[in-house]
Amino acid sequence: MLAGNAGTLILGTATGALAARALGPTGRGELLTLQTWAGMLAMVLSLGVSQALVTDDGDDDGLLGPLLAHAGAVAAAGGALFAATAAGAVVRRGDVHWDAVAVIGATCFAAATVVGSNAAGLAQRRGRMGGEFQLVRLVPAAATLGAFVLFAASGVRDPGHWMVALALTALLPPLGYHLIVLRPERTGATERRPRVGALLPRRAFVRCALGAYGTVVGAQLIYKLDMLLVATFRPAHEVAFYGVALAFATACATICQATGMVVFSRLRSMVDPRARARTVRRAVLATLAIAGTVAAPVALLAPLGIRVVYGADFAPAVTTTRILVLAAIPQSVDYLLIHVLLGFRSARTVLAVQVPVALATVLGLVVALHHGELPGVAAVSGATYTASAAALYVACTRLFARSTPADPAGHAHAAIPMPRTATESTAESTADLSPLQERR
Repeated sequence: MLAGNAGTLILGTATGALAARALGPTGRGELLTLQTWAGMLAMVLSLGVSQALVTDDGDDDGLLGPLLAHAGAVAAAGGALFAATAAGAVVRRGDVHWDAVAVIGATCFAAATVVGSNAAGLAQRRGRMGGEFQLVRLVPAAATLGAFVLFAASGVRDPGHWMVALALTALLPPLGYHLIVLRPERTGATERRPRVGALLPRRAFVRCALGAYGTVVGAQLIYKLDMLLVATFRPAHEVAFYGVALAFATACATICQATGMVVFSRLRSMVDPRARARTVRRAVLATLAIAGTVAAPVALLAPLGIRVVYGADFAPAVTTTRILVLAAIPQSVDYLLIHVLLGFRSARTVLAVQVPVALATVLGLVVALHHGELPGVAAVSGATYTASAAALYVACTRLFARSTPADPAGHAHAAIPMPRTATESTAESTADLSPLQERR
């Protein structure tokens, strides 16, 4: 998992650096604004499907139609929203030019984000974390890098065209994966469902998806609302500076989140809640140690790193970068604990933490943007990550503490519902968090 995260990190960093050097701060900011709007729309319309793919107990028969219909619905909604934005029906700030090419690129990227997230969920559903899951992540990233190299070499400087290239390279590989692993002869389907029914998922699958949907939206609001507001209300060059800072922070988080992506595979085999609590505490300490070890030198060397990777034009991003890189430490713990709680079917507990934290995030970001300083925006994100991680840790502690009722013989037994068995479940239960982060 760490190797896959590192590969994704290298490809994503190379792609972002190439776009920054080829387009400059303003062009890079325009491209990042399109990505941000499309990615947030995809998050809102994800409907918890990628999580349901991991946790649903049903077979694969009948999944292909609903997944393709889901992608089509996202594309239709994106096309309508972005066309309205281009026409001026949606009020917007900033200096991004929403022409027809930009609308097409953003629409396709919204669909690509959902398809990529669902493809990752499919790989996890099949228990292929070591091979297929990594290919689902790495192949689109490599294809995007190749397309950007061609654009830079040929002198293409229109951010809209770069957005179309990004969207298509992110969409086609995972779409092909859907068709390969869910074709009827592979899933064992023996009879055809009615044409309309083939586009509708099972009720149990819908309940599973909707149960996870709130936590997905909550996590993404906490993690990404800062970028959305900056992209909406700040000029393009400041969007580019904040994007550089997020890229360094996401690089640190990508490395440190490998622990969170696999930790409850250990918890699955543990019956004693005290053993589970010890494992969670050790995982938190390990995550803090790894994150601190990674983030501290990155924050220290941020001025040099920005100049080497992105160029001297992006030097104003140094202070914001340092703040967000250090904020990656509590964010990594937050990510770990969300996985722990979701693994024990405690989505409501996660949501109970995320709602007040998300509201505080909105308030803090509005105040910070009113004062107009990007470091202030970054500081708000760091504070909300810390508050969320602390609250989730308390929630985990309480969950394990009340899960040891004694039977008449005096023996303790576990009351927390365990995740599915090793052959049914996989390591990551929030598949669309990482793909959306990687595209920042």
